[in-house]
Amino acid sequence: MLNPVRLFSGLWPALLLALLLLVGCSQPAPVALRFNPAPWQEGETHTFRLTDSDGTYAGTMTYTLTSGTNDGGERLWSLLRQTQAQDGQETVTVKFFEAGFRPQASLLERSSAAGTETVDAQYAGPAVDLVLTTRADVATTQRIEIPSDVREAVTLPMLVRALPLARGYATQLNSFLPVAGTLERVTVRVVGDESLPVAAGLYDTWVVLLDTGDTVSRLWVAQSAPYPLVKYIDGRNRATLELEQYTP
Repeated sequence: MLNPVRLFSGLWPALLLALLLLVGCSQPAPVALRFNPAPWQEGETHTFRLTDSDGTYAGTMTYTLTSGTNDGGERLWSLLRQTQAQDGQETVTVKFFEAGFRPQASLLERSSAAGTETVDAQYAGPAVDLVLTTRADVATTQRIEIPSDVREAVTLPMLVRALPLARGYATQLNSFLPVAGTLERVTVRVVGDESLPVAAGLYDTWVVLLDTGDTVSRLWVAQSAPYPLVKYIDGRNRATLELEQYTP
């Protein structure tokens, strides 16, 4: 006579494998990365209320986008992210090309009562040159090899707005964070939709995950043009941004 317990124990690994395969198959495969034209315009501004991982008010964060050209006459966008927090302030400026949104240069300035530190990044094809200056005014340089199709991590919450988001959509891209010298492969995936009320109004949004394998950030992006970013939970520090004011 067959032993039911032994039979079930023998079948369990196969059942578990089948379940894992089923779960894996339920996620649509990422499609090739393709951006739509920039949905933002000259001078567009997002202002967010910033709270920490405990839900405590921590300050404000503002994104401003402006246009221009570089010395070679190529059209650029400039993203300025300003953070005003209780323990100091941080400003990040990223210049990226209008075609493809790849970065040309960025500068981070972080100030507090202890002083100011900066990270200067200059992108040159398959490498980025970094100059890191401490609060004690000590500078170090570093060159890091990167894929030529990299985008800067600070710009990702805005760049997601230029993707053809839809139910079941997924793609992948390479992301670089100069302040940490970190290169990541990010999977962008739409996991649902939600009607979301914030101080700036009520928006019908796509819920989007940015998954690096180690961290997962969650974004709520409006479904109607120009697709403003309505809410963002950072997977690294668990800070939450909620839209207080949007100026197209």
